[in-house]
Amino acid sequence: MSDTNLDWLFYSGLPSDEINRIILESQDQQQEEEDDDGGGGGGGGGGGGDTTTPTVFNEDAFARMSAFLKAARLEGLEANLKDIITRGIEDSSAVLYELRNTEPYKKRFAANARREAKGLPALSPDTYIQMEQQYMELMRANGMPPGFYDSQDDFQKFLENDVSASELQSRIQDGYRAVADADPAVKQQMQRLYNVDDSQLAAYFLDPERATPLIQRQAQAAKIAARAQEQAGFTITSQTAEDLVRRGISPEAAQQAFESAGAMAGLYTEMAGETALTQEQKVGAALGYDVQAQQELIRRRGLRTAQFEGGGQFATTSGVTAGARETGLGTAQ
Repeated sequence: MSDTNLDWLFYSGLPSDEINRIILESQDQQQEEEDDDGGGGGGGGGGGGDTTTPTVFNEDAFARMSAFLKAARLEGLEANLKDIITRGIEDSSAVLYELRNTEPYKKRFAANARREAKGLPALSPDTYIQMEQQYMELMRANGMPPGFYDSQDDFQKFLENDVSASELQSRIQDGYRAVADADPAVKQQMQRLYNVDDSQLAAYFLDPERATPLIQRQAQAAKIAARAQEQAGFTITSQTAEDLVRRGISPEAAQQAFESAGAMAGLYTEMAGETALTQEQKVGAALGYDVQAQQELIRRRGLRTAQFEGGGQFATTSGVTAGARETGLGTAQ
């Protein structure tokens, strides 16, 4: 079968069994033509033996096709390739077609099986690889961080779902819009704690499940740090914020705890003669896992209550808000 016809079959969209039938018929026809060419001119020679010309293995074709398969990230098929070259098949499209039922081929172009299951046509190897390259170029052009959608395995879902290059570009732009609309306090904490830029945040919004686990953890930690600053005035470190994430504390749970701590801001602020608590201890007390710090706050509250009831020097301070008094325990109306 000629290379041109084979190329046409690859892009024809015909079912695989129909392609197989056409190829087999073409091979049979080609064999008949070769037999006719070899059998002509013969008359008499009586008792001639086998005149079949042995196939000469083309080393150059093998080297060229080996390099081609490596460039297509199809390796481990040396034995198959030798057999194909021995049979005189040297066109790249023809070689790929011969390899279509091997496990390395199926794994390399794995999206095609899912496409066919969804009623979508399988992509030719050439189109499949071109789409992967377009996806990668879009990611790079839009500044996506290294390691985020930059391998053939990363792009498999896009190919399975028939995602075009223009649709992917639209998704990336949506990711950047999400960054622009994101909570400014969280973005500020991401920058303060981790020096994370907009492209990394866009990657997170584009696909939180595929963003690196590091960025996922950092995003959660930044949300907690933002709530700590807003609600309780705590400026916590990345280590403290990530420790809260590891403890399974969600940003929502942290917000509630920090709101309570903010309402009792006076209690968290040391006065003369009191044992000072570190920022980490205050966070632990607010979230309930630092029992020793909680006990210190309880002791502090008791001492201040006694001072307040006795009219001591820490009883009240004025000027917090109209109609309010700062008691050192919190704000009383």
